[in-house]
Amino acid sequence: MRNSVRFPVHLPVRVETESGPVDAVTEDISATGILFTMPVAPAINTRLTWKLRLPGDAMGGADDVTVSCVGRVVWHGPAPEGRQVGVVIDGYRMGDRS
Repeated sequence: MRNSVRFPVHLPVRVETESGPVDAVTEDISATGILFTMPVAPAINTRLTWKLRLPGDAMGGADDVTVSCVGRVVWHGPAPEGRQVGVVIDGYRMGDRS
């Protein structure tokens, strides 16, 4: 059972893993987690970091907002292209509007 409302947001993002950077796409985002589609799935409990550039119009302003996030993989499964990777967000920091 999910604790937070998920929003379908498809954004390209570079995810830093213990094995190096991986290009991914967000599938949905909530206050507590994010679903990525990635070419490969990091192991469960792997620590990930990433930055999202959220469009200003989605955030209620004219400028885009950058969010730096830290999380860990809690599940993964097959996707039409690559793997779906469910990640819990352990922390984030709002960046500058740009």
